[in-house]
Amino acid sequence: MENDSPLRRLREQANLTQEQLSVRLDVSTSTLRRWENGGVEPAMTREQWEIFCEAVGVSFEKLPKKLNLRSQ
Repeated sequence: MENDSPLRRLREQANLTQEQLSVRLDVSTSTLRRWENGGVEPAMTREQWEIFCEAVGVSFEKLPKKLNLRSQ
């Protein structure tokens, strides 16, 4: 059964592949995959979160609470 990751749902709703989003965020595809699979908490900088938000079309303030964002 596939993990219902909020990160994955947002990426897929934006019609982005893991590879496309990882290039925009300047992280490896395997890192993005671990974030989506819940292996590790996304450790993005504020700048990377802003890039992520722009890429998926969601404002930073409206990201799902369950992403458990750190302030960076």
